[in-house]
Amino acid sequence: MRRELRGVLLALFLLPLLWGLVTLARGASSYGAPECPGLQLGEDGESHPGPMRRGYTCAVSYSTEGGRSTGTRTYDQQKYAQEQDRSGLYRRGAGYMAYGTAGLLALTVTRLSRRTPG
Repeated sequence: MRRELRGVLLALFLLPLLWGLVTLARGASSYGAPECPGLQLGEDGESHPGPMRRGYTCAVSYSTEGGRSTGTRTYDQQKYAQEQDRSGLYRRGAGYMAYGTAGLLALTVTRLSRRTPG
């Protein structure tokens, strides 16, 4: 196999393997209190920065024209949404890593089988 082709094939499997590690790390780092991606309103109806607390409402879609929330989530709904996002990151990361690992193993086996005199 030519050297340039080997480098391309190596990158074809090494990059997804590394991206899988990054994706798994993103999933692992997303634990903790739910974070509101939009405007967070307390029980008093006022905006509250920082981590979300029970009783708070998260405005996930906010209209700047009318100043109203078009989509909201409670604390439990936001926590569930973030858990779903985290499990999706784990699935995608594992898939990328499986692809990269299988490809690198196939390249290694192919290279070793060509070196072994038969």
